[in-house]
Order: sequence, then C-alpha cells, then structure tokens
Amino acid sequence: MKHILFLSLLLLVVISFISCKTLNKNVSYSEMLGQASVQAQKLISDAEYETCKQGDRKQFEGVILKNNLWGKSKLKNPDQAVLCSFKKEDLFGWKWQLPNNAGGVIGYPALQVGRNPFENGESNVAALPVPVFEIKRLSVQYDVETHVKNKKYNLAFDLWLADVREYSLENIKTEIMIWEDYFDFTSFGKKVATIISPFGTYDVLEGHLDNPKFSQDWQYIAFVRTVPRTKGEVDISFFLKYLVSKGMISTEHYFTSIEFGNEIGNSSGFTMVRQFDWQLEKN
Repeated sequence: MKHILFLSLLLLVVISFISCKTLNKNVSYSEMLGQASVQAQKLISDAEYETCKQGDRKQFEGVILKNNLWGKSKLKNPDQAVLCSFKKEDLFGWKWQLPNNAGGVIGYPALQVGRNPFENGESNVAALPVPVFEIKRLSVQYDVETHVKNKKYNLAFDLWLADVREYSLENIKTEIMIWEDYFDFTSFGKKVATIISPFGTYDVLEGHLDNPKFSQDWQYIAFVRTVPRTKGEVDISFFLKYLVSKGMISTEHYFTSIEFGNEIGNSSGFTMVRQFDWQLEKN
C-alpha cells in the first residue's frame, strides 16, 4: 500500500513538472501587451497588414517586411514555431513563439532595403548595391519597442558584401552583423578587438561560417555593442572603414542591402519598429 502511495505521489510530481514546463512555453501576449505602449497594442490588434506565413515578404514604399523563420527546420517539432508580421500606418512589427528546446537562431524577422544575395530579382532601391569605396556615409536611425519572455534574442543589422554587382549566393564574401540589443545570445566568432565609435563601444568578433545545409561559406564579422540599446543612430560606414583599415574586407566588394530585425531563439515576444530611416552619401 505504501509502495502504491509512493508511486502515485511520484507520478503527480512528474505530471506537475511536465505541466510547468509546458506552461513556460506558452506566451501570454495579453500580459505582454498590457506592458506595451498604446501604439504597440494597436499594431498587434488592428494591423492593416498581417501575415503568419513562413517566408512571406511584403514591400512598402522601399522597405520590405520579412516574415523570416529560416531555421525552423532545426526544430524537432517545426509546427510549434509561430511568427507573424504586421504593419499599421508607419509602424512595423512581429510577434513570435518558439519552443523551449529551440537551439541557436531559428528566425530573423526584419525590415530590409536592397536585395540580399539569397534573393532573386532587382534591388528594391536604386542606391544599392554600391561598391564599398563609393560609400562616404551610411547612417541608420532606429527606434524599437520589444517585449520578450525567456529573452533569447538580439536586435541586429545584417549586412552582406558580394564580389560582383550581379551577385547570387555563391558571390557572398562577407556577412557583417551589428548587434544593438541582446539577451542570452552569444555571437558566432572569436573576439579580436574592442573599438570605440562616435555612437558606442563594440566588441569585434570574426569567424568563418561553413554549413552546407544552409549554404553557408563566407567570412562572418560581428560588432556587438557592449551597452545594449533599442534606440539610436548607427553609422555603418564607420564599421566598413574600420574593416578596410584592418584589411578584413575589400573596397571593391559590393554592399548589397541593409536588414534590421531580431534574431530569435528560445523565446517568445513581439517587437514594434517606430523608426527605421537610412541615408547613403557617396564619395
């Protein structure tokens, strides 16, 4: 009798543990929205455009909104991954829910100008691509609001350099990321320096991405801000000039595009982009 009672209690403990783990996966968007601004609440609840389809991309006056869950195939149960993107007036955003066992980067919902080397067709802006040597200044002003549960994410720019103007996947030479905000995420690569820019201090990491499954074979460089932020101005040309001075990139390579969004892992949450303005000055 005592043996049966012990097993029953053990079973209850196991069930409770499993239930807690399941609850930890679930997102209370109503709870997170309750902490959000009125703008963010309206973006999610009353969007003019909404999509939850993997890979959807929609252009709005020179800016592409990308519902990108590129790493979904890495999950044991891909159907558990949810990503939806929204637009309302001048606001963009996305919400996501990933399972607790998600490892590494699963998606990168983002705004984009230009065409990255993974895509076909023409660039959506006439100014890109542009050779690195022609870039005098390339600045971006941004302002985002993010609410995350479990908090495995970053807020980052993703930039690509190719060796020819009419580029494709095999022409990728360098991927450059600029991390502005992050939690519980570590960038790929080995730290090689720390630099001070006019807009903040960044650790510099470098490595080579080589993963045939995802067609990766290129140099990777990350600038990770030492004090995270969600609003500010970034002069991308400052980083390009630094890399040229160190012999890490070629001035002859083509800068293809600017992407700005959240790399997402084991987390759930949403982001609203209040501002994403970019300006290119050529030599």
